[in-house]
Amino acid sequence: MRSAFITLALCLAVSARPQLWRRAEFDLKNGQDAIALNEKFKNLKDGSACTDGENSCVGDKFAQCVGGKFVSQNCAPGTICAALPLVNSPGTSITCTTAADRDARIAATGAAAGGSPPTDPPVTEPPAPPATGGNNAGDGAAPGGDIQAALTLDPSVVAKGFENDGQSVPAEGQVASLTSSNNFINFCKTVNLPITNGAQVTDGSCNPAPMGVIPSTKNMPSSKFVSPLNGATIAPNTKFTIEMAVRNMETGNFVNAQQNYFAAPQQLNGQGIIRGHSHVVIESLTSLEQTTPTDPNVFAFFKGLNGKANGQGILTADVDKGLPAGVYKLSSINSAANHQPVLAPIAQHGSLDDAIYFTVKA
Repeated sequence: MRSAFITLALCLAVSARPQLWRRAEFDLKNGQDAIALNEKFKNLKDGSACTDGENSCVGDKFAQCVGGKFVSQNCAPGTICAALPLVNSPGTSITCTTAADRDARIAATGAAAGGSPPTDPPVTEPPAPPATGGNNAGDGAAPGGDIQAALTLDPSVVAKGFENDGQSVPAEGQVASLTSSNNFINFCKTVNLPITNGAQVTDGSCNPAPMGVIPSTKNMPSSKFVSPLNGATIAPNTKFTIEMAVRNMETGNFVNAQQNYFAAPQQLNGQGIIRGHSHVVIESLTSLEQTTPTDPNVFAFFKGLNGKANGQGILTADVDKGLPAGVYKLSSINSAANHQPVLAPIAQHGSLDDAIYFTVKA
């Protein structure tokens, strides 16, 4: 039997009292679907035929399809496996919870087994909104219904593809990927490095935060310098302004770089655009023909562009004292809100940043 089954995922936190939102249009359907799934699960048993990657409940146990057959594991003590209605979107999740929590969540949708929903359902006071960028993929797995407070992995977000090392489709020079059956949640335990923990650790660290939400191909960001132009000549030691056009990025989003560095996943706004900010950096070169790589620790000017782009989509930075005579490279660093480089949905894409070269001389 493959070791694909996620034991850790089964020890899910219990929510004794669910948070309820004002009833949305999809709530009733979600509740009815959850009831139907729980009825269906009563007829399943270990070894029942299934499709790889499919989750279900077998008795009170959480089950996952391995090799075309369901394999089950016990839930945490005092909990059972159940289908629950999602709160913020159409659909259901399968997780371990209490029977009381299951019944309360389904009842809150207005659904009832073999009956009709109440004609005038009670309206409950809504809780605080979920954390920005969260999708509540496994509603009900955490205390109080907040999936982001759980200390265990919800089965609905397990990425089965992470178990594949990629070598089934060989290519010259291709190396095998690291694999994981639990989304690498304890990867940092395998390396002898401190946790990044929101700090800029100069001697190296391991970051446990997920990569986050990835935009569509049509929403990939990019930037282009408007001023100075590539190949421009600028007077020495004279103030000048860098202007950079940006697209497909909700600028003006940056967190405390000393306490929240790489400390949260990439997030998108309601239009599917990365919420982030940019930076500009100027590096000195020996000549325009320089071919040796620059040292990232050495630069002539650096500035975070933390404000919002103007109405034309332009970000600006003033180089107040100008630069001494020489040859320079100007680059952008487009980042998500927590300062990590922006992530794209595909490997083959144009540059998400820009770089130009200019000369400073009289």
